[in-house]
Order: sequence, then C-alpha cells, then structure tokens
Amino acid sequence: MESLLLAPNLFVWLGLFVGACLGSFLNVVVYRAPRDLSVIRPASRCPHCSARIPWSQNLPILGWLFLKGRAKCCGNKILPRYFLVELFTGLIFAWACYAFTQNQDLGMLLASCSFAWLMIGVVAVDTETMLIPDRFSLGGACLGFVLSLYFPSLHGVIHHPMGIEKILGAFQSLLGILIGSGLLYWIGALAGRAFRREALGEGDVKLLGCVGAFCGWKGAVFSIFGGAVFGCIFLFLLFLFQKIKPAQSSAQDNLAFGKEIPFGPYLALAGMGYFFGLREWIDPWFSWMHALGF
Repeated sequence: MESLLLAPNLFVWLGLFVGACLGSFLNVVVYRAPRDLSVIRPASRCPHCSARIPWSQNLPILGWLFLKGRAKCCGNKILPRYFLVELFTGLIFAWACYAFTQNQDLGMLLASCSFAWLMIGVVAVDTETMLIPDRFSLGGACLGFVLSLYFPSLHGVIHHPMGIEKILGAFQSLLGILIGSGLLYWIGALAGRAFRREALGEGDVKLLGCVGAFCGWKGAVFSIFGGAVFGCIFLFLLFLFQKIKPAQSSAQDNLAFGKEIPFGPYLALAGMGYFFGLREWIDPWFSWMHALGF
C-alpha cells in the first residue's frame, strides 16, 4: 500500500480499473438478483439469445463502446445501463483512491467504495424492476454497521478521552439505521392512509436503513427529503420533455402521472450526494439537535 501511495496517479488508475471490473460484476447482480439466479454460475451470457459472451466482448466500459451497444451474437441492443454502471463505479472508485492518497483513511476508502457500489446497484435494479433485493439493503446495512464499528472515523469519531471510539461509531451507525428506516416507515404509513394505497414499499424502508448505517441519522433524514426533491425534479423534466403525461382519470390507481415511480433510486442518489460532498453543508442544519445529545 505504501508503494502505491508513492505513485498516487497509479493508485487512482488502479481504482478506476477495479471499480470498472466490480461495476461489470454489479451488472450481473442487477440482472440476476431480482430473478433469484446465481450471480456466479453460469458465466456471462446474452440476455436475449443466451449465447455465452467471450471475455473479449465483456471488457468493462470498453466492451459496450466497441460493440456500439449491440450484441455481436444476435444484434440485439445492449442496454446503456451496462456501460453507465461500469463507468460511474469506476469513476467513484478512482475518486475514493485519490482521496485516500490525501487522507490515508482506510476506513473511508472501504466505505466509499462499498457504499457507492451498493447505491449504484440500487439505482439500476429499482429503476428496471421496481424491486430492491435484500442483499443490497439489509446486506448493506450490516456492512455499514461493521465498517462503522472498526472504522469510527466514518461518522467523524476520531478520538475520545475514554477510548470508546468504536462503540460510538457503531452507535452512530445503529442510530442511523433505526431513525432512517423508522422515520420512512411512518411517512409511508401515513401517506398510505391518506392516499388509501401503498405509497412506499418495504424495500425503500430497508434501503434507508442501509443509508443510515453508512451516513448516520443526519444522512438518512436528508436522504428522505433530498430524495423527494430529486424525484420531483426528475418528474418535472420528464413532463417538460413530454416523456410522461398527467393521468386522465382519477380512477387510475398509479402514483404519479398515471405511472408507478420507484423512490429507491432517488433515496440512493440523495444518500450518495450526502456521503460524497453535501455532508459539510447539510450537517450544520441539524445543529439544533446537539442540545438533545445527538
């Protein structure tokens, strides 16, 4: 590790490569997890004709570009999602490696890469299937708690006079899980009573527990309202460019513009926004809570 830090540019490029490879694996998980398929076997196959994909056509990021978004085996379109997931995962891993060369915080490096991988997966899978597999939400919450226990700096706990940094880090993570998922549960319950239909899915509640495990309770609370803002902006843009139209009848039982709109991607994006930069601007707004001991 020290030898890599002597060549920071090499370490950043290594992060881009590893992130792109893990993004490629994430695409496999996104496709197979909602279908209860093994993410290990069989090897990568075309989702249209089931032909096996050779490694030369399965290169992260470059493979989609070389094939021009078309499967060589059958000519069907390859979803841009494959390219975007690999690209953004690679870029965020590269950024996390660059940050590590500056602060040498191993816990933040591991948390940044893990959280980004999970949230990008949630955005992809929930957008396509309206489902959030438990391996992303519950598994992510457990991972965030463990990382917080071993690396309390994830929640800003650097030193404590009594030497209980790890306990405080785990407490902040657990608090984020409970407040985040609990608050969203009650928001969904009240909204469900008001609209007389399910307003939020159970997967969204579990997902916010994962966000809270990595970001703490402040990040979880921000993700609820920040996710709502992101969702409204996205819906407005879709309506502006006439991609969706208002519902013509009040008898329609869909949520927005006559369509079901997944909330998970916006929760995930808001959580990533908080984790990767907005924390410094958001946390001061919660200063009034310090009097309560949080």
